[in-house]
Amino acid sequence: MRKATILLFILSALQGYSQSKPDTVKKEKALNIFLDCGYCDMDFLRCDIPIVNYVRDRKEANVDIVASAEQTGSGGEEFTFVFIGQGKYKGQTDTLRTNTTMLVTEEDQRKAIAQTLKMGLIRYIAQTPYSSKLNISFTKDSTLGMNCPAPPADKWKSWVCTVNLGGNLNQQELTQQVMFTPSINISKVTPEWKMGINANSLYMNNTYNISGQTVDAIMRTESFNGFFVKSMGEHFSSGMVGGINTSTVSNFKLQEKIGPAIEYSIFPYSECTHRQLRLLYSVYGIDNSYVDTTILGKIHERLGAEALTLYSQYKQNWGSLTAQITASHYFYDLRRYEVNMNVNANVNLFEGFSLGFFVSLSLIHDQIYLPAIGPTDNDILLGLQALATTYNFSSGLQITYTFGSIYNNIVNPRFNLQFPYN
Repeated sequence: MRKATILLFILSALQGYSQSKPDTVKKEKALNIFLDCGYCDMDFLRCDIPIVNYVRDRKEANVDIVASAEQTGSGGEEFTFVFIGQGKYKGQTDTLRTNTTMLVTEEDQRKAIAQTLKMGLIRYIAQTPYSSKLNISFTKDSTLGMNCPAPPADKWKSWVCTVNLGGNLNQQELTQQVMFTPSINISKVTPEWKMGINANSLYMNNTYNISGQTVDAIMRTESFNGFFVKSMGEHFSSGMVGGINTSTVSNFKLQEKIGPAIEYSIFPYSECTHRQLRLLYSVYGIDNSYVDTTILGKIHERLGAEALTLYSQYKQNWGSLTAQITASHYFYDLRRYEVNMNVNANVNLFEGFSLGFFVSLSLIHDQIYLPAIGPTDNDILLGLQALATTYNFSSGLQITYTFGSIYNNIVNPRFNLQFPYN
């Protein structure tokens, strides 16, 4: 009886689909667009820009739209949309941007995104039978005359402060976790200068009742990091970086770092929203005070070190790629080095198929901070102390295949909720 009910439900659904009108799924001769935008509200856009076909595969699109976002100095975001014409629109490419502030509402943000998309699509829609549906107008504004007013004075002088106070309590019959995670971020960003201070703290106390005995596991880390950067054109930047850190996990009672840094960008900084290739070199002095005597017999030491980072980020219609490789070592012993590599990629192989993967690899030969006494069993099981290792590796892979109708124009919000049934 149950199988018959399920079968009847499926047949009814298929019958209803077969009787639907074609134009509810596909708009004939309308522009086909593929919008690669993870932060866009697609239901809102389908309702607000209804005279195009939203297709699920970029190879079926007349216009492939690649979206990206970068945080601005004011704490807001700059959204970039690259419109790439395909087929008869090949060679027609545009890049449009819109900015939002940190105080903007979600509603205002999605309206700004929709407005930018409308402006970018005009030239393409104008070549379709739907061009008659366009209605272009301008908002009246007296400041559009010759005498434009000066921008309003900024009493904060481009400084932005963000304070977060967070914590949680999780308690069961035999366990309890108390955690606090306060942080503060202060920054100032102008075309010529960029500076910022970040302070973060983590306090976590886990209590376990094991065989009638109470075990407390306490983890504490605090960090205070700052940077000061001067722009030197579209390809060079220089500045200072530094920080103060403490960590029960890494045996640091107090660690202080400071030194100069220089960066070279292969591509102009103005293209950073869709492609970046940068080299960052820094040299710095370090002052370490340890909680316990280290494996090298040190309770305090001063060191010099250098680091070189290669950072790459691309977002094109073929997919996206982010990769970073950092190599560092202490001057007193070149055998004390560390190399970190992180790669995240999503590649569109062919129609319907995409491949996503990440790889993270660290070669670790600079754990001079490890305490000589070594970790206890509780430290190992509860992750309270860093463990000796020469490498750390993690990876993941995802293959996605999508098939069926290429059109996705319908908005139906029914049952858009979390089901409690499993």
